[in-house]
Amino acid sequence: MGIKLITDSACDLPREYLKAQEVDVIPIYISLDGKEYKDGVDITSEEIYQGMREGKIYKTAQITIKDFEDTFEKYASKGEDILHLSFSSGLSGTFNAASMAAKIIKEKYKDAKIRVLDTKAAVNGLGLIVKKTVDAKKNGMTFEEVAKVAESASAKIEHIFTVEDLNYLYRGGRLSKGAAMVGNMLNIKPVLQVDADGKLKQLDKVRGKRKLYGKILELMEQKADDLDQQTIGISHCDDQEDADKLVEMIKERFGSKDFIISMMGAAIGAHTGPGTLCVFFFNSK
Repeated sequence: MGIKLITDSACDLPREYLKAQEVDVIPIYISLDGKEYKDGVDITSEEIYQGMREGKIYKTAQITIKDFEDTFEKYASKGEDILHLSFSSGLSGTFNAASMAAKIIKEKYKDAKIRVLDTKAAVNGLGLIVKKTVDAKKNGMTFEEVAKVAESASAKIEHIFTVEDLNYLYRGGRLSKGAAMVGNMLNIKPVLQVDADGKLKQLDKVRGKRKLYGKILELMEQKADDLDQQTIGISHCDDQEDADKLVEMIKERFGSKDFIISMMGAAIGAHTGPGTLCVFFFNSK
């Protein structure tokens, strides 16, 4: 039978692309004032970022084991091999929920082949991994070969983040209230990454956007030597203007031609706030 690729809504690839490639997307939950929404289904990223600007506070919740069971069983019952590419375990409990669901379904369907991969990635970092995996499947690779491509991509993916308003990091417990206040007053911009454990980590901090862009480009140059040959991922939290500026700088500096630019979903954006900007690529290790 065929290979079924599944991911969750932490993946920022355009939904039109995912639908065309028959990749199922299981939504993460978003809550506001006691009401629950499904990310990208009942509420859009644009609505969330506009709400955050108005002072609304959104919370996220991981996908339930039952949600994963229902999706996995849909395809296991047809004899399809399932590869689920999961949002980083360092940022969410979603991977653990998916793993438990896979175990339950494999007990019910003894011959089922279900693999849950912790990509240690998020947003368009996860998106680039999904894209490489889709390409491997389209090239006729076996299930094991496709899974190896996904593993290799996960080991090489790089995330570089920055946020516009440090108060959102304060609300998420990643920064003290005083540090957020002083940082905003001095126009301090943190430079963040998702590390090898899939956790958000601060790399540096600079003052002002001009130095910020320079630092991002410097880090890209340090980590990869084939950026002109890669598809570069860009995710933003309702800040198309800055995303476009960064794209032009990357084109000029590295000669990159292929980009995936998208609005960041709520899995990360609800915690980092409007103005967040991220770049994703594969390192040359």
